[in-house]
Amino acid sequence: TVSQLRSVEGRDAQMAVGATGRLIVQVFTDEGVVGIAEGGRHLNVFRAYLEDLIKPLIVGMSPVQPRQIWEMLALGVGQRATRFPSQIVGAIDVACWDITGKVAGLPLYALLGGAARTEIPLYWSRGNGWCKTPEEMLEEIQDGYEKGFRAFKVRMDWRDYRQDSNPANDLAIFRKCREWLPDDVPLSFDANCGYSVSTAIEQGRRLEELGIAHFEEPLPQYDLRGLRQVVDALDCAVSTGEQEISAWRFRDLMDLANPDILQPDILNVGGLSQVMRVYEMAVANNKVVMPHSPNIGANSAASLHAYSTVTNAVRPHEFSEEFTGPTEWVAELFVDPIVPEDGKIKLPDRPGLGLELDQKALSKAVVS
Repeated sequence: TVSQLRSVEGRDAQMAVGATGRLIVQVFTDEGVVGIAEGGRHLNVFRAYLEDLIKPLIVGMSPVQPRQIWEMLALGVGQRATRFPSQIVGAIDVACWDITGKVAGLPLYALLGGAARTEIPLYWSRGNGWCKTPEEMLEEIQDGYEKGFRAFKVRMDWRDYRQDSNPANDLAIFRKCREWLPDDVPLSFDANCGYSVSTAIEQGRRLEELGIAHFEEPLPQYDLRGLRQVVDALDCAVSTGEQEISAWRFRDLMDLANPDILQPDILNVGGLSQVMRVYEMAVANNKVVMPHSPNIGANSAASLHAYSTVTNAVRPHEFSEEFTGPTEWVAELFVDPIVPEDGKIKLPDRPGLGLELDQKALSKAVVS
């Protein structure tokens, strides 16, 4: 058994930003079991939260009660109602679930109720369309096709403060890639919150004519009433949710905007404890789920474990190398990495996330 958390800071909990551009969190216990996760992109902010605020609260607690730790950190239960950001809580939550699986000797998908499948198809996601030509984006799609992927998404990465900047080029990018890909290979489009209601509807109708698999984040994430207009106007599946920070926000998203597809990000939403609640609501409301956690590593593994337990979740999981560099760079950080093969990931039956950091490789990769 593991009686308590020993450390979440200093040498023991390494917060490392290295060649892969990722922040690695390790949570240690008094029995030597180590849980891993990834944090956000801002090392100093994350370190300040862990060192000054979270460490005094959770060191000494049992790590095999992740939901109780989540409630304390996210809701302030038992500690004067201090509530921490969902990304901070999410990293601790994933690491604690990893510890719990390792202590139980079970892969996380078994601990979460059992996997409907352990081989999950992925879609190749490429972004920064706002500054690319159609030819440049097509080259990146072709790269993914050569790697064995058979589902794709092009992202514009506009953000909500660049509304309706260049929908004509966005459409040209989609058309170029759609014309090259075989008809039976799905291609989706992500506006990254970049359109107004009227432009989203017009663009969506054009994308429908070309054959779009799903239309992601057409509007700023806060415009739920506007999103409802877009969803009602279009026939194609409209998706959103990667920026939502709790299961309660997903409840409101479904009630007010009624998107066809829910896309929780395991870090943004607050960890596995919240992702599983979102999935339960999605099943109860007959909603499609497609997680947003595209980067190879601990958080993606956690997202895949959770996703594997949803029986009717048959769409591919997002995958991208853009934020980490090539897969082989990240794979070097792990003793036995979980990596895509022919556009799919096979979840191992090893305990917890099924990942163990190679400490020597990690030390070499650390730059901050």
